[in-house]
Amino acid sequence: MAANSIADHMDMDSSRNGLIAVHVGAGQHSLTLKEKYEKLCCVACKKAASILKSGGNVLDAVVEATIILENSPLTNAGYGSNLTIEGKVECDASVMDGSTLQFGAVGAVGGIKNPVAAAKLLCNQQSGNLTHGRIFPSFLVGDGAQLWGKEKGLQTTSVEDLISVKALKIYKHYKRKVLSCENVQEQITKKMDTVGAICVDTDGNVASACSSGGIILKHPGRVGQAAVWGCGVWARSARGSLDCSVATSTSGCGEHLISATLARSIAEGILSSNCPTTALHNVMKNDFIESPFLTGLDQKLGGTIAIKYSPQQFVGDLLWSHSTKSMIIGYMNTREPKPKSRMSVLTSPEVGRKAVVEGIGFRI
Repeated sequence: MAANSIADHMDMDSSRNGLIAVHVGAGQHSLTLKEKYEKLCCVACKKAASILKSGGNVLDAVVEATIILENSPLTNAGYGSNLTIEGKVECDASVMDGSTLQFGAVGAVGGIKNPVAAAKLLCNQQSGNLTHGRIFPSFLVGDGAQLWGKEKGLQTTSVEDLISVKALKIYKHYKRKVLSCENVQEQITKKMDTVGAICVDTDGNVASACSSGGIILKHPGRVGQAAVWGCGVWARSARGSLDCSVATSTSGCGEHLISATLARSIAEGILSSNCPTTALHNVMKNDFIESPFLTGLDQKLGGTIAIKYSPQQFVGDLLWSHSTKSMIIGYMNTREPKPKSRMSVLTSPEVGRKAVVEGIGFRI
């Protein structure tokens, strides 16, 4: 890049240009709702892009994008989450700031309108100090997480207010099948998708977020990958002149993703290779689908969005991969006028046994 081009790029960087990507889960999405899902992804991307353009940071951007996704009845996160076997909403969420490497998460929490906002507060307070040698928590669950959120001024609500018409209808359908001893495992695992977002700015600052209502009819107190360190999110900003930044956000069957520590495994695989596409394929194949920790499972169901970015060259790769039937993603470069969204599909015979990998290159 010529010297004057670099100067021009630095001048434009004052507006915090960057790239935001979101997903509404790796699962099986209804074709009749495809356009609504894609539009939702675009709305979330626009929100995050506006935050960057107004001088906000990447953590703010991923959290606000995820809040848009949590508030939609289309998704399995926040309002509209899958219900437990007892008919309650219990949400998981986490965030990671790649610049500080701080992490925050909540698990099996009900009554907090936007769980990802609680995760952000927990993440940000890690740099603070408590008296008498006490340590700030980074991960809170259940009633303790709800009480803490209320004390911090987060918007709380009744658990009933988080139940959407769609979620209640699905719950009653599968609860009836379980009570009648029908085999519904395959249908239940189709509706486990999680939402999330990743973001990078021109300087290479990255952040990641993830939020989920969990699997249908899950046991009360169950915590999925969306709240577990290294499994739902990972973000690490470039540290040296030759280093790259990386961020990931995962989706799928939480128990499968936890066994593979998938978010961190993908990030480290991408960083260690000159070809992020090949690296992502290898991790999904070797560390997930063929993982010895998942031996005996007929299908391994998961997905991810990932960014690798070089702040020295201002270029990067946005990738997505899934072993589920479908995954819907959206992305926006702040240098471009509007976001883009698409549904990625894997052919039925290969679901759970192979993974599709796709992506684009970008410059910011």
